[in-house]
Amino acid sequence: MAHLKPPQHVFILPTPCDQHNPLFDTVQSTENFVLQRTKASKNQFLNSFLGTIQNVFDTKQAPFRILFRRQVNAQALMIAEAESQKSIDHAWSWVQENFIVGLQVLDDAQEKEEWVLTKIRSLVTRADKGTDDITSDEKVRSASRAFRQTFNVPLSERLVSYYSCSYHGKVMNQGWMYISENYLCFYSFMLGMETKIFLELKDIGDLQKEKSKRGVFADAIRVVMKDEQEYFFSNLFHRDETYDMLVQLTTLTMERLLRNTALEHAPGMSNGEDSDVIKSVFSVDDNLENSESNSPTPTTRPLRQGLEELKRDTQFQQRFNLPVTEHLMEESSATMVQGEKTDMYHGRLYLSESFICFICTDSSPCVLALPLFTIRRVEKKNSRTVMYAIELWTWHQMKIIVRLNGPRTQCERFCETLKVNLRLQIAAIRSLKPFLTTFFSEALLADRPDVAEKDSGLGWIFEFPGDAKKLKNKSKTKLWLQYFKDYGRNLTMVKIATFPRLIRVGLPNKLRGEIWEACCGSIYLRAMNPGEYNKLLKDNEGKTSLSLEEIEKDLNRSLPEYQAYQANQGINRLRNVLAAYAWKNQDVGYCQAMNIVTSAILIYQSEEQAFWTLNVLCDRLLPGYYSTSMYGALLDQTILEHLLDKTMPILSKHLKKVDVQLSVACLPWFLSLFINSMPLVYAFRVLDCFFFEGPAVLFRISLAILKVNGDELLASKDDGAFMNILKKYFSSLDDSAFPNSTNPKARALTKFSELMLVAYKEFDSVTPELVAELRKSHQLKVVHNIGSFTKRSQLRNINHGKFSKDEMSVIYDRYYSALFYGRQQMRGSNKQESPRGLDQATFASFLSSIARWAEVDDDQGDPDDPNSGARHHRRRGSSSTTNTARERRRVVGKHFISRLFERFDLNRTGLLSFQEVTTGLDDIIHGDLMTCMQLFFDMHDLNKDGTLSRDEILGMSESLLFIFRFDDGDAYLGAISSFIRNSYEFAEKVDGPKRAEGTNEEADADKDKDAAKNESDEQKQDGAEETGTVDKRKPIGAGEEPEMQMSLPTFRMVILADETLEKFFDSGFANSFKLLEPVNRQQGLFAREVFDSLLSEGRKLAGSITGGIQNRNRTPPSTSGTLGSTSSSSLPVEKSGSATALEEKATPVKSEDQAGEDTEEDEASDEDYGEGDDLLDEVDKFLTEFDQENGPKKDLGLGLAAESTDSSP
Repeated sequence: MAHLKPPQHVFILPTPCDQHNPLFDTVQSTENFVLQRTKASKNQFLNSFLGTIQNVFDTKQAPFRILFRRQVNAQALMIAEAESQKSIDHAWSWVQENFIVGLQVLDDAQEKEEWVLTKIRSLVTRADKGTDDITSDEKVRSASRAFRQTFNVPLSERLVSYYSCSYHGKVMNQGWMYISENYLCFYSFMLGMETKIFLELKDIGDLQKEKSKRGVFADAIRVVMKDEQEYFFSNLFHRDETYDMLVQLTTLTMERLLRNTALEHAPGMSNGEDSDVIKSVFSVDDNLENSESNSPTPTTRPLRQGLEELKRDTQFQQRFNLPVTEHLMEESSATMVQGEKTDMYHGRLYLSESFICFICTDSSPCVLALPLFTIRRVEKKNSRTVMYAIELWTWHQMKIIVRLNGPRTQCERFCETLKVNLRLQIAAIRSLKPFLTTFFSEALLADRPDVAEKDSGLGWIFEFPGDAKKLKNKSKTKLWLQYFKDYGRNLTMVKIATFPRLIRVGLPNKLRGEIWEACCGSIYLRAMNPGEYNKLLKDNEGKTSLSLEEIEKDLNRSLPEYQAYQANQGINRLRNVLAAYAWKNQDVGYCQAMNIVTSAILIYQSEEQAFWTLNVLCDRLLPGYYSTSMYGALLDQTILEHLLDKTMPILSKHLKKVDVQLSVACLPWFLSLFINSMPLVYAFRVLDCFFFEGPAVLFRISLAILKVNGDELLASKDDGAFMNILKKYFSSLDDSAFPNSTNPKARALTKFSELMLVAYKEFDSVTPELVAELRKSHQLKVVHNIGSFTKRSQLRNINHGKFSKDEMSVIYDRYYSALFYGRQQMRGSNKQESPRGLDQATFASFLSSIARWAEVDDDQGDPDDPNSGARHHRRRGSSSTTNTARERRRVVGKHFISRLFERFDLNRTGLLSFQEVTTGLDDIIHGDLMTCMQLFFDMHDLNKDGTLSRDEILGMSESLLFIFRFDDGDAYLGAISSFIRNSYEFAEKVDGPKRAEGTNEEADADKDKDAAKNESDEQKQDGAEETGTVDKRKPIGAGEEPEMQMSLPTFRMVILADETLEKFFDSGFANSFKLLEPVNRQQGLFAREVFDSLLSEGRKLAGSITGGIQNRNRTPPSTSGTLGSTSSSSLPVEKSGSATALEEKATPVKSEDQAGEDTEEDEASDEDYGEGDDLLDEVDKFLTEFDQENGPKKDLGLGLAAESTDSSP
């Protein structure tokens, strides 16, 4: 006898609980284990009251559970819980089989407990890897189970957090908000009224902090969906925390959504893959793979913890412009003193893998990001006043003293971590000296200012733009020289209050490139990735891509006014940098305007410096600017309009009145960083501030331009006049701002200087923090606008077939939704990149969203489980269906969908494009009767010989049963029986050798199905041996039985002979695809719940009144079809060797009162049915008898009609 397998997703990590809970009754018990179920009450009010209490206090538990009795402790441990009697009975049987004997051998109670808990933990961690069921947080495990059971989401869906709150619908409902990685849900059960809200994060259009409806408490959040539907949640005691978490999750969702709905392929080689940040947050812990049974229980990190760490690391990286590979390890309150200076800075000290950073929290600005590989010596200073003080000596002989002000344990941990990290920097220290020779500051301090490095910017060769004397380069260089002596240089520079002032007056030409990369953080990337730039060029030499083709087109259009780009030397440098970035970041590749910015950077930086600066620019400073959707640029244009409306409402109103689009003029400013708009000398002044302060500078300068020209712009009437005013202004930036002033200093003030003054004085409120906040608040609308534009564009350029616009809209939404969630599931797989079309798995998901029969895993849970995938639909025979039968049904469903996938895949790429899916569905839904029959015939003709063999006919019957399994009534059972009978009767008999020719291919094609059948047959054989009724007959297909072949005309004749099948092929299969009414998750709306509750009570009342006069033993109706009065249940029971997909049986029809009162009787009687009563086993017996009879064919009267309609040979 085969060993019993443990049920899926029933066992949990052992959790302490009270064995004598008054809400539970003990059903079975042994010395070590207890099986309990919740107490059931016939009082509906009491049940509603208890449900309300459980909802308010979040104590809802599964109705069945198994406890382990701890002899060492009075408190029991819950090791399994289930929603159905069948699942818990399966788990109980498994426990008895696997634990009883082992526990009898052990004497010590502690050893017993450890042995049981180790086995349970090992079972759970293997079965539930990467899910919340093995998370280290017990509360999250419990809440996640309630969340999945309530909303029927996949087991892989990770819960982030949950909060008590109220939902304001027609009435206010108190309940629980669940936030997962993809969904925002709400559940409430109050006095019998259930409310469910299920929202997808990707469909959220806006999030707003609100006050409760009376405007008193700031405890509410308004969620606006992209279809303008609103949801108002209040009584959130952690409102800000909830809002921040939703913003963070929607930001990550929008990033995935942008990759999913890209208008076209990115110019690089790979497309659509999630970023490393998303993968790191949602990935499964690696320690689960290598865990051993005797090791401590491996657990999955709670997703909330991962998101909090991501948020903390992101803020840390952006604050100090560090690479994304740096993670915050330690932090402490500290005081910093530089060298022998008396200035003391109080702030926070941070430590990551490769950096020690300090930022002042007082009014005096001071920022230090010191790479650990630039530290020569570290000493711990002893002092009576300060317990922990560290003295750091940098590579440039600058001394920094840091005093740690935190608790003793925190300071000790900080110092220990610093010691470990310093030891890991030995290799980087060795390469530091040659790296520093690339900086002009080193030559300047060595008193060799005229020495130019051989690999410097183009300006060293072709001269820098502007007049050096007029720009006061010498005086500026002297100021920077003194700053370097006092506060360090390049990698070891401390940025104090003097630093931004030197930036804003303009950088000297020879120091500009170095300070740019020191400000934006690209200097750290270059130092930590030596040789990567040259390796990229060497490894991809001779390769071609779409990006390289686009780059070649734009090379000669990049700053043609600068002489370096009229020579091969400048063109080659620009080509190398753009190509290297395209190969490194293949999702972005190359986008127009990148050439403008890169060509400007190359004037002051070497190729390698420009390459890493371009990385920081595209990835962090201006994310989404240089992509196919230009998402980032459009987002910032929306923010600019918002800021204009707040700061200059009169001008904003005027522009709207005359229908002037602000983005027409301002979008090129942001894309080219004003390089194409201003004279180069002034554009580089803007870049100086941009690399130090970030994108906030672009908003300040833009608003200042509009402010300075406000009077003239108010007189403009159209786009042309608007553009002319700004163009004229840019051409006069070198002119005096006050030419008629008697003050010489005022006359010397240029319009550009005036512009900078206005930008920093009148718009100083536009800070990087404000820009980041506005980006978060506006990103949802922008992404959905891009999605809508992409959708309209694709639908315009695709062949609709006979679909309407509304139907095409549904197909588009379902297609990209399947692609969106399919990519997420691939994060844990070994696939290196995500596809640009539907593979077989995502196609199955797409199909199940428009056709109910395509839900392959609909019955993987228990049929009696209201939260399983059975969708609350009781099918015939479902209560006695075994796990083997469900597995057989699942295999048949997957095979059918796989064949349908191959049918749709016209180009044989293994991926279905949107056009291929549309064409395939059009052929099915708008095809005629003959087209549908041809489709099924071709899909089941596995060896493509133009005929169906015995096994292929049975395969089609299994497919039909799989599709029909949700249909009510028995008509389809008789129809399929009739189909098999007539197929065997009218098919052509062939000799054995001919049969052998086609069976090999069929066997290969149905390998998985045969394996499932073999497993089923073995289990049935074991059961027969126990009862002494082993089936000794030979399987169908033995040597004495002739093989058969059914041609397409014969197949059509058989189908047309049955009214049910004819109707199915004519319209039933096409109508099973619901496009205008897509299959959605039920959302418990208030009015619907009231109606359902009243209807249910009414049915029970009617059933109790009429139950006495109804016949309790009503005989099942006879099946329809060509079998006449012989029903499927009357067929003799004997099995054939053919694999079948479903096990169905006819059960007596019960009235409502019987179904409600005799639930336990039904469960017991259902278990009495054996597999011998299965419909398909009866059909197998019928086929055997038919083969033995081998009677003459009957004329159905449709042979000539079927042959006349066949156009194929």
